[in-house]
Amino acid sequence: MAHKRLRLNFNGTVQGVGFRPHIFRVATSLKLSGFVYNLPDGVLVEIEGPENALNNFITDLKSTLPPAARIDQLDKQEIPSKTQIGTPGKFEILKSQTIGLQQLTIGPDSATCSACLTEMLDPDDRRFGYPFINCTDCGPRLTIINGLPYDRKRTSMAVFPLCQTCQAEYDDPERRRFHAEATACPGCGPKLTLCDNHGLKMEGLEDSDKILKQVRKLLKKGKIIAIKGLGGFHLAVDASSHDAVKTLRQRKHRDGKPFALMVKDIETAETLTHINESEKKLLLSPSRPIVLLNKNEPHNSISQAVAAGLSVYGIMLPYTPLHHLLFAETNPIKLVMTSANLNAEPIAIDNREAQLKLAGIADYFLMHDRDIVVRLDDSVTFVTNHKPQIIRRSRGYVPQSIPLNSKSDEILALGGHLKNCLCLIKGKEAIFSPHIGDLDTPNARDFFHENIALIEKLGLCHPKTIACDLHPDYYSSMVAAKMSKKKVIRVQHHHAHIVSCMADNQISGQVLGLALDGTGLGLDGKIWGGEFLCADQDNFTRLGQLAYFPLPGGEKALIEPWRCALGLMKLADEDGWLKKARQLKCTPKSFSDHELELLLTQTANRPLTSSLGRFFDAVAAILGFSGKTTYEGQAAIELETLATQNQGPEAAGKITDNYLLPWEIIGNSNKDPDTAHYQLNLLPMIENLTRLKIANHANSTLAKLFHSSIVAAIMTFANRLCQEYKLDKIVLSGGCFQNRLLLEGCKNWPDIAATIYCHQQVPTNDGGLALGQALIAAARIKPDQQVVGSR
Repeated sequence: MAHKRLRLNFNGTVQGVGFRPHIFRVATSLKLSGFVYNLPDGVLVEIEGPENALNNFITDLKSTLPPAARIDQLDKQEIPSKTQIGTPGKFEILKSQTIGLQQLTIGPDSATCSACLTEMLDPDDRRFGYPFINCTDCGPRLTIINGLPYDRKRTSMAVFPLCQTCQAEYDDPERRRFHAEATACPGCGPKLTLCDNHGLKMEGLEDSDKILKQVRKLLKKGKIIAIKGLGGFHLAVDASSHDAVKTLRQRKHRDGKPFALMVKDIETAETLTHINESEKKLLLSPSRPIVLLNKNEPHNSISQAVAAGLSVYGIMLPYTPLHHLLFAETNPIKLVMTSANLNAEPIAIDNREAQLKLAGIADYFLMHDRDIVVRLDDSVTFVTNHKPQIIRRSRGYVPQSIPLNSKSDEILALGGHLKNCLCLIKGKEAIFSPHIGDLDTPNARDFFHENIALIEKLGLCHPKTIACDLHPDYYSSMVAAKMSKKKVIRVQHHHAHIVSCMADNQISGQVLGLALDGTGLGLDGKIWGGEFLCADQDNFTRLGQLAYFPLPGGEKALIEPWRCALGLMKLADEDGWLKKARQLKCTPKSFSDHELELLLTQTANRPLTSSLGRFFDAVAAILGFSGKTTYEGQAAIELETLATQNQGPEAAGKITDNYLLPWEIIGNSNKDPDTAHYQLNLLPMIENLTRLKIANHANSTLAKLFHSSIVAAIMTFANRLCQEYKLDKIVLSGGCFQNRLLLEGCKNWPDIAATIYCHQQVPTNDGGLALGQALIAAARIKPDQQVVGSR
């Protein structure tokens, strides 16, 4: 039978995931000869043998990939033979090469695998109880990397020389730890220490087992422990201790935002929440994100201060060996596990940094001596229509690339101001930075610059083109403006949202994009946020919008929803708005009638917004949300929770099941260049909602009615636009689609000819904005224009 020699170039997630030993095992099982080694842009294989064996090699290789590996591209070339035909079966793994085309190949950090867990819990295993056990199928990757290719000498594990036994495992292609770059054992690897909040090491705790027993005791006493994890420190407390949770809130200055929970296993999670099969799969996935799950009935084992006023818990399962060991006892406690930082600051990663910054929060510090190189917050997700939706894309997902439809030049997009995340497009892939967050503080902005350096290191390039938001006052836009040697392309916020979702679904051509969020600068200088755009990667036309309404007090309205409510109520009822507002108790007592009238008179036409996010805030205020929000989206989130609650006692004249609050669609008869072709006027909805509220209908009933009505209004409007402009694809993007009732209502809308798409791998909020920015910039490089779009 004829022999051949092939050269195979693999691109994708093929380094640090057991891909080379997998190739070795498949090749040797088929008695093929050749070699494999890492390149900066992937893995190269030269392999020789009978033609049928070579065909079987490629088939077997693809069908039995390691769990974390992903092949995005395979280039195959037949080359002259180099090995004697009579010497079969010799196959080698060679040292990595550092010269050549450079492309991201490393996978994300991965939760501890079942094989490592079995070893760690086996008293006869040499890694019994070792908090840093890992193999090629699991453990740290991005969080320890200093450079590419991904080899031990380029990670923070380089300072831990392998012992003889570990080295033998590392060198043996038949072993699970062959080239597991983070591998170690109690004799040669990282170690735990426990210190108090003065930095003093706790005495008499000479091994991990004793340290962890002491940590469990401290947690049960209500102490706050800063625990160094995979991508940073967590602050942990006993979730059943109301006093401990309240103390954590006070010290962290986190008044209302919910805390995440970590529980021992899926069975424990099921005692707290309703979990379907898709949610269970996501909880147990190698990414191990926080998953938002519907609460069971109030549970005495969890303090109400964990997630007050919400219908969901954010639950995650242990994802490091240290986490598993913390729960390794009978009836373990359930833990609040929240990022170890002050509000709006990046998560702490360095031991000394943590002790300095968290000394006023944590009582004790559980630390180790393996350096965290890259900060990574926990990812946050939920499931809708049995598919995951990512709210925050970080640990477990980054730096996994997103495949693109077409090749692009290198472009770096700097994202927005809130929920910031960077995106680099290069070739046919998009690489995201870790979640950065809001860019309001100096430390957050330092982290932003940290990530520019990181993403250029991961992409092994220095892009000449920069994309940013149209808003000149966003910090990311100001940074772009100072990059004088780069070509800077500014992109309208909502156009970027739509193109991001298009790329997430790998669709092209014109779509009707529903970009619904809290804020984004429009082409007319107003605040957009309820947009119906005919869009593609190059351009957009504003076919529809929510009718503009004022934001009394400007930016104050972002944290005081009553201002949004009054602005809309005055538009809906010029003469009776103040009396109704007083009846509804949605105005602050500190304001007199005269002051309120003056406020609304002065701000009648400025600033104006079409934001659906602010409209949700207004409805929340009408239905009882009072005071200031303490975190972004709080009023809307609590409104969604209200809509899922059991309906309370009704007033006389029960609302029928098929009743919807009214709205109207208005054409732009005056051809006003500052408005869209059509407007969706929701003032009738406000007028009727206030009437029903004054008539003492239950808040939960009205919240549910509002959600069903807003979905009907949006999709009726969208359907009309699709028919008139002959569009057959609808794309949903923007932060409002984090609301499950809105997302599921729109996605599952019946009797519509268009196909409806929502995000899959990329956040629908501003965390996904940079992908759209980068792709729009790629389309504009040749036209050389700053802003594309029409009203």
